[in-house]
Amino acid sequence: MILELPHRLAGRKPDLATDVVVATAGVGLAVAGRLIVDIFAPGVLAYSFVFPAVIFSCLIAGLRSGLLVTVICQLLIWYFVIPPQRDFAIDFPHGVGLAVATGSLLLTAWVVAGFRAAAFRLREEQQRHVELLSLALREVDHRTRNNFQIAASLLLSRAAGQENPELRGELQAAAGRLQSLASVYSNLALSSTNLSTVMLHEHLRDICERIRDGMLPAGVTLSVDADPIEVPAQTAVSIALIVNECLTNAAKHAFPEGVGAVAVWLRPDAEGNILITIEDDGAGHNPDRSHGTGSKLMDMLARSLGAELQISSGTTIDRGTRCELKVPRASLTHG
Repeated sequence: MILELPHRLAGRKPDLATDVVVATAGVGLAVAGRLIVDIFAPGVLAYSFVFPAVIFSCLIAGLRSGLLVTVICQLLIWYFVIPPQRDFAIDFPHGVGLAVATGSLLLTAWVVAGFRAAAFRLREEQQRHVELLSLALREVDHRTRNNFQIAASLLLSRAAGQENPELRGELQAAAGRLQSLASVYSNLALSSTNLSTVMLHEHLRDICERIRDGMLPAGVTLSVDADPIEVPAQTAVSIALIVNECLTNAAKHAFPEGVGAVAVWLRPDAEGNILITIEDDGAGHNPDRSHGTGSKLMDMLARSLGAELQISSGTTIDRGTRCELKVPRASLTHG
């Protein structure tokens, strides 16, 4: 933006050196225009190029630069253009014209510099407002994340006291879903360009670390191979819940002997879609579990993304389960 040029030149509020550089450029433009006109109509339109030069200088560097252009250009016109040329002698009519033109130029410089100062003040106010809103949103995210963590901790506490293994498993699964939601807020905008996006690869690594530390047997390894991908926060929530369900199912059902491996891949394809694969070498896919609460949740989340979700037997080994999620590019744009 042209109003930001002085800050790029000087790194701070425009100093005298910047004003001189900008004023020299403005005078150069005015002189070049004057010389071109003189080729076809010598002596006419004496002040026509001074006004654009003054406006140019005031917009870029402020009032001081505009005043320098006014003084220098008026002296050049007085000496080289107004008869008698190459002399500072001047008659009364030309003197009045020079004085009126100079007053007009000074008024123009004052008005343009005032507009520039008002534009800067408005921009600074908007920036402060954005920073305030950003701070408020981060505080809301922080409190929301803490609330999710507290709720998850309460569920885990209740699960630990349950003798019914099925009820205990459901409470643990619910706590895991809340922790997945909380992790979105942990990753929200920490390494992305704004507060509406999440770096998905970092988010999935957090989920995998939580599952590895809290649910997988010691003899089961979990690896993650993820390309850096930035997605809208709401899309990250849905993807995280699906991945959480797949990993939770693997931790609960795939390794009755407590030995095995799980791998997670995150890749973009040639069309800009996201491909997420979770595969284990455990007991294998059991279609009877496809009607449970977790499977219904995954299907619902996949439909909300317009994504394709396939759960099948593993492909790299003779046994195991493979979950493949293909998220279309349309779900990756900001709403």
